[in-house]
Amino acid sequence: MKIAFDLRRIKNPGIGRYMKCLVEAIVVQLPEHEYLLILPPGEESLVDAPKAKKILPALKYYSVREQVELPRILQSHKVDLLHSPHFLLPLVRQCPGVATIHDVIYLACPQDLPSRIGRTYYKLMMQACSRMATRIITDSEYSKTDIVRYLHADPDRIEVIYPGVDPVIKRITDAEKLEAVQRKYGIEYDYILCVGIYKPRKNHAGLLRAFHQFLASGGQAQLVIAGPMGDGEAELRRLAETLGIARQVKFTGFVDEADLPALYSAAQVCVCPSLYEGFGFTVLEAMACGVPVVCSSATSLPEVAGDAALYFNPQDEAELARALDKVFTDSALRAALIEKGRKNLLRFSWNKTAAQTMAVYYRALQMPVPGAVFA
Repeated sequence: MKIAFDLRRIKNPGIGRYMKCLVEAIVVQLPEHEYLLILPPGEESLVDAPKAKKILPALKYYSVREQVELPRILQSHKVDLLHSPHFLLPLVRQCPGVATIHDVIYLACPQDLPSRIGRTYYKLMMQACSRMATRIITDSEYSKTDIVRYLHADPDRIEVIYPGVDPVIKRITDAEKLEAVQRKYGIEYDYILCVGIYKPRKNHAGLLRAFHQFLASGGQAQLVIAGPMGDGEAELRRLAETLGIARQVKFTGFVDEADLPALYSAAQVCVCPSLYEGFGFTVLEAMACGVPVVCSSATSLPEVAGDAALYFNPQDEAELARALDKVFTDSALRAALIEKGRKNLLRFSWNKTAAQTMAVYYRALQMPVPGAVFA
């Protein structure tokens, strides 16, 4: 079987890590197949798959030209199946297509995409994908429900396959590395960590107000907000100034991938205050680094975090403040959450993800799924 992966968005955070880890696991675990990796120009080193053929066409995402060139590429390379780990598929193609629809965030949270034209285009592309894909993969049962709800997709064609955690994200115990990363980002004492880009649904403003209550009740910590905030950073800084907590809040901006494990590992607690997540990678990454998690009870997050997080209603800032205080002051709770996090991670494995994804390919080709490994 010859399988093509459209990896042109591999440089994007989140989706890019999913693409990289999935493809590397599939290629290593199932070397009997041939693989074609469609990558952005100059980025062949982003995937460690030396036995796979890599091509780097200059095809802009969401362009008319890609709709012409992708079918030509698939035909010329005699591809049996295309997997788009993002939701775009060519409108015309001669082989089955599997698409991963991670979530429908811009339909469920339109405030995250202010452009009406952008939302309309996004909806049309998502609807086209949900109709045209031979099979659809999504990351959680919650996302599957939303795909059916917003796109009216056939639930029988949707498979829920949990992603894993990038193996580079693991607990760091080297004191020098931990101290170095804290110096680099201006962290001076015990801190609460929140990782992720700025979007209204990420609820950074609610977190700042809850942190203000945490400090007012006697809590002592810094709040480290890690990730590119874009235009939202100025607004959040103004809110921190208004609340009188600006000196206790650190905005790191973009964090080098090499620094992430140490940044997680040195935190006292990792908080996910989101109003909506299709999966929630940062929750698992924190658990992989041995950090207790305080987590929103919204959308897919309880499905991902299981019993290994202390939950709160993301609309209730006082409840979040109390949860943060409880984790800081209750050492037994901290230890229990860390141990439960370790066990929860056993549910998520890229090898398992790869096997289950390959089983979807066989179903898309209407071939029997071989072997118990694909069950």
